[in-house]
Amino acid sequence: MAISVIWDRGSLAVLGAKAAAPTALIFCCDSIFLFTAVPLLIELSDRDHPSLLHALGVVLRQIVLNPLIVSACAGALAAALHLHLPAAIDNTLLFLQNAAAPTALFVLGVTVALRPFKRVPWEVPGVIAVKLLIHPLAALGQMWLFGPFAQPWAATAVLMASLPPALNVFVIARHNETWIEPASVAVLIGTFASVVTLTSVMWMLQTGRLVFP
Repeated sequence: MAISVIWDRGSLAVLGAKAAAPTALIFCCDSIFLFTAVPLLIELSDRDHPSLLHALGVVLRQIVLNPLIVSACAGALAAALHLHLPAAIDNTLLFLQNAAAPTALFVLGVTVALRPFKRVPWEVPGVIAVKLLIHPLAALGQMWLFGPFAQPWAATAVLMASLPPALNVFVIARHNETWIEPASVAVLIGTFASVVTLTSVMWMLQTGRLVFP
């Protein structure tokens, strides 16, 4: 999640202020979908639930009480109502926002250090390939297929689809005590690999070699 936030700010640096709206929209929708679909799949695969209705109730409670979803909805509501918070509260929230990324990256580093891996899990290269290659190509294909879209929106969609695996996958794995090591390895290796893939997409967008109808 923190890595995603850092790269999302990078998309603004590449595409300018005109990408602010699509970047915020894509980030919020992606986070809400991820933190909704993952708990649903986990609970539906858990055989300890007495009934399907009970599993759905657990999922609904996790979704409603999820801090990320609550904060995204609260932010959207505040923007829609044009609310302006007092300076003290606004500065405190800004401080917490700036501290989120380095704190999460520190936790990831500690986890990787405490869980040294002797080999890369077999599924990690496939996951990274899907995220860094297939995902941006799929986004590009949809822009061409369902377009035309405004250039900033299409470019932002492809650029954000090219981002490496975000830290939220590690957060989810840690929370559910499953797939922790592969998740941390995927984030680490995916971030290094994206130096090539993401930089290439940025270069094509900035030089006009990647155009949309």
